[in-house]
Amino acid sequence: MLRRNCIMQLIVTFSIIALTACTSSPSLTPVQRDYWPTNGWRVSTPEEQGMNSKYFDSLQEHVKEDLPHMRSVLVIRHGYIVFDETFQGTPNDEQNVFSVTKSVISALIGIALREGHLKSLDQKVADFYPEYVSPDTDPQIKKITLEHLLTMTSGLERETSFIKSTLKQPVSGEPGQAFHYNDAAVHLLSGILTRSTHVTALEFGNKHLFQPLGIPLPTWKTDPQGNNIGGDGLSLRPRDMAKLGYLYLNQGLWDDQQLVPVEWIQASTQKHTRADILNDDYGYLWWVTQEEGHPAYYAAGFGGQFIYVVPDFDLVVVMTGNADLPEFPQHLDIVRLFLVPAISK
Repeated sequence: MLRRNCIMQLIVTFSIIALTACTSSPSLTPVQRDYWPTNGWRVSTPEEQGMNSKYFDSLQEHVKEDLPHMRSVLVIRHGYIVFDETFQGTPNDEQNVFSVTKSVISALIGIALREGHLKSLDQKVADFYPEYVSPDTDPQIKKITLEHLLTMTSGLERETSFIKSTLKQPVSGEPGQAFHYNDAAVHLLSGILTRSTHVTALEFGNKHLFQPLGIPLPTWKTDPQGNNIGGDGLSLRPRDMAKLGYLYLNQGLWDDQQLVPVEWIQASTQKHTRADILNDDYGYLWWVTQEEGHPAYYAAGFGGQFIYVVPDFDLVVVMTGNADLPEFPQHLDIVRLFLVPAISK
């Protein structure tokens, strides 16, 4: 009964968001799957999954000639690997996915809401850190909510991995007014997860996310207080990154378990603000865009780490790259130039 009440609480919390989102989102009806890749992905030819393999030949040439920093490209269509090419390293290399970590934090916040560890996105961040708040604290800091952190509209500007110093800094403007990409804001969420669940983000994620997906316990960097770094620092293998994308593609459902609430998936992957970088919109720590008029969303990390999902095409794309890449948006061109055109049915 308690679990049911928590789920109903989450549904009520996000009902307005979800109803709005449904007007422009893919159907909430889950696709029927013939298997789940918990213990490993199945492989298929592109043609068997309605894609033209000649585009993958062109993709390989493009990477070799124009994207020297690309490490790997993995394409999942209808739940099957149709392309898996490693240009540097090995397919089993675990690497820092940098800001893709933020999208994992988003999933964990949604789960924490369902489980009753958090009450709502209107909760004030300062309430979780009373020892760091004083009469001298910037009044705007006291207005920041969980939703502001999730949408990068907190007004925080200075980057720091120390929670205390983050809450001591001045705020550039009214929370909720403007997008400003900030790692420190997401690190606050990691600390909030630890304070509300009484375990680290890694431990909470392992129980509710990684273990059910069949992802071995990953490496996740911590701050001096033992909080997992919220903005980056999680290391994953490409095929495990694909499982996270596939979970979202299936609206949080995995092998008859609703790991992440449907309403949270919908709310997270809908526009809440216009970003001032990457020329895309922003949800709850997920980037929001379109492919040929079809809704799409992605997790993005420095150096060319991507989990890219196009629900209408039943498509998940994972890309990884070297962290010494100065700019990475050109990796996204792979989806537009080669993968969407490859879809024949």
